[in-house]
Amino acid sequence: MNTVIEYRDPIEGFSGWLVYDGLDCRLAAGGCRVAPGLTPSLLAELARRMRLKERLLGINVDGAKCGIDYDPHAPGKAAAVRRFLAFLRPELMRRYSMGCDMGTRWEELESLARLEDIPSVKYAVRGAQELTEDDFTARLALLGQRVDDLTLGNRRAGHALAQAALVAADAAGLPGPLVGTLQGFGTLGRAAACTLARSGVRITAVADEYGCVASHDGLDVAGMLGGRPGTPVQQLAPDAVHLPSDSLFGLPTDLVLLAAGEDAVPVERARRPQAPVVVVGANCGLSPDSEQVLYDAGVLVVPDVVGGIGGSASMEALFGAPSCPSPAGVLAGVTDLMWQLVGHLVDESRRRKLPLRQVAYDVVSAAVVSPGDRPYGLSPYRTRALTVASTLARR
Repeated sequence: MNTVIEYRDPIEGFSGWLVYDGLDCRLAAGGCRVAPGLTPSLLAELARRMRLKERLLGINVDGAKCGIDYDPHAPGKAAAVRRFLAFLRPELMRRYSMGCDMGTRWEELESLARLEDIPSVKYAVRGAQELTEDDFTARLALLGQRVDDLTLGNRRAGHALAQAALVAADAAGLPGPLVGTLQGFGTLGRAAACTLARSGVRITAVADEYGCVASHDGLDVAGMLGGRPGTPVQQLAPDAVHLPSDSLFGLPTDLVLLAAGEDAVPVERARRPQAPVVVVGANCGLSPDSEQVLYDAGVLVVPDVVGGIGGSASMEALFGAPSCPSPAGVLAGVTDLMWQLVGHLVDESRRRKLPLRQVAYDVVSAAVVSPGDRPYGLSPYRTRALTVASTLARR
């Protein structure tokens, strides 16, 4: 069931919306998008996808998405977002846990919220999870701490995407060392590249909207991460081979990760797969037709509802832990969740001879929420991961 809260800006006249998908749980979560031409119907679809991710993980959280119909490059963007946050203040204090999305950054949202006397765009988590003010503040502060090359806030979703790829590679029986290629080098793509490189995967190509950089010996991922976010990849890797953006999908690799945009692989390109594993992190990163073509060709496809689940998984790891974890502990919790979840879905996909997306939807259909319970700490995949870890520790 959708609930739409509409906003009309009193100064510039643009529109904005907050859409809830589901009214069962204490908390609803989803990002804030700033994009020209944004519509409530698109936000409703994105909120539905957020609810699917929460249910897939077994978390007691409903879906949500908000945004404004506005150019993110316009000089008035910060003031426009601040006015929108002020309008949403009652929801942010009570039920809506906001994250970043296209056209917004975590640090930006937090700083603008504080100007409107909103302690955090995630402040609703404190009440829903029944945390003390000090405990909530301590946990939230972890998102600003660095883990390797990035802050935890910027690392968490891409880390989950990379772990999904590693689980899929393991399930596909791919021998190491693995080779990976990556479409998209924004927040999600940069974080996925960081985790893959630190896991020993040789990243041979990265593409963005401006072009593709490739190196058979592997790109200098650490050097690329040192560049300013938003810089075209061809400027971040000037010594690599420079190719058109769509060249990425013709290069041989073990893993392809889709971390930006929609319908990244056209059907014709999907009929000539170069990788045995494709993992989707971006919403609608693969069209249904392309996903089916790849599945029919024997490619293991991890769909966006699974590969893009890192925001939800990281909140479970951060706020569901009995005591405040370390930044590295949050990433370890995300790793455990992804290995348990994706491993289970791949096993069921093979056993039932169904695409992994269909298996995920079946899990969601069977999920039961507990409206009176706290949002985080009860994921069955967390329980399974802790049980496995406890068993191994006793050996």
